[in-house]
Amino acid sequence: MPLLITDLDNTLYDWVTFFAHAFSAMVDELVPLLEADRQTLLDEFQVVHRRYGNSEQPFATLELPTVQRRFAGMSSAQMAQHVRPAFAAFRRERERLLRPYPGVRETLATLQQRGVKVVGHTEAIVINAYHRLHILGLEPSFVRLYSLEGQVIAHPDPRRAAELQPPPDFVRVVPRSERKPNPDLLLDICRLEGVAPRETTYVGDSLTRDIAMANGAGVTAVWARYGNQYDRSLWDTLVRVTHWTAEDVAREARLRESADRIVPDFTIDSYGELLDVLFPARPQRRAL
Repeated sequence: MPLLITDLDNTLYDWVTFFAHAFSAMVDELVPLLEADRQTLLDEFQVVHRRYGNSEQPFATLELPTVQRRFAGMSSAQMAQHVRPAFAAFRRERERLLRPYPGVRETLATLQQRGVKVVGHTEAIVINAYHRLHILGLEPSFVRLYSLEGQVIAHPDPRRAAELQPPPDFVRVVPRSERKPNPDLLLDICRLEGVAPRETTYVGDSLTRDIAMANGAGVTAVWARYGNQYDRSLWDTLVRVTHWTAEDVAREARLRESADRIVPDFTIDSYGELLDVLFPARPQRRAL
């Protein structure tokens, strides 16, 4: 059985656009609500993000010094009630913008029908990655999700936190020692799924992370070029509150320097083109 390992963010959906808008909308609500300076809040978000080593922490709001001073002595659940309009703004933008790219849903269904084993891989934290697959209705197309090890700020409502947990055995946690572009990550996934690298395809939007990793592991490397088509100013929004340290920034710069030397086996401009990669049309025999 062939194996497809697919990246999630900006391969199945436009994470940059959805998250940048949702985060900005949340901060826009917090500024008047807390009577706070926007830049101060962004600085505080960055500190919390670095504490957790992850920039996707919507409930980081509850750990901002400005929020904790304003609502001193309150529980997380009580503070969440006071800043509920900010969380609602985040959800509105997520509902508006988080959609699968054209052809994703249909392609995953076709792969499943044709006997391709599909697993997801992401450097998002488990609860965020799983929740996106779930609310988009894509979860049934996957046999497994490999998600990066890390902490997440729990939902302030324990009942809601329990609802967001993935089913048993659906998620396997990837240690931080095997972050992209480490090819051992893909080789471990192939081993755990019982499929040889030569029968495996990896699709992702990043040349320096996804394609370099796939090349190193000896699996078929498919570059989702369309995943880079977003408003670059939105990336600046994310960098402003990134959890990256100076060392991380330097590492990224080194990776980008090698981009010109990274060559995918295939380049696609829509997710549906994966079908042509995995099931190439056989040339018709000439009539004698």
